[in-house]
Amino acid sequence: MFGYGLLALSYWNGFGFERGKRPFAWALAMLYAGTDEFHQSFVAGRNPSIWDVLVFDNLGALLALLLAGLFVPENDRAEAPDR
Repeated sequence: MFGYGLLALSYWNGFGFERGKRPFAWALAMLYAGTDEFHQSFVAGRNPSIWDVLVFDNLGALLALLLAGLFVPENDRAEAPDR
């Protein structure tokens, strides 16, 4: 959960912390979670699980984005330092 929370936050950071881009950050994290589970089907000793994606990875990404959204300024953009 923690790893996918950080991944979703990283994607949102790439979008400049715009509030309207949070669903895209979540979707990219879920897309990666799905491909990771597919990859596990080829690794000996690992089993893919759709429940892992739907519950744990999803919950981690959603919670991180929701909690981080509390700290983003209302102007929909994080303040960038002047150069």
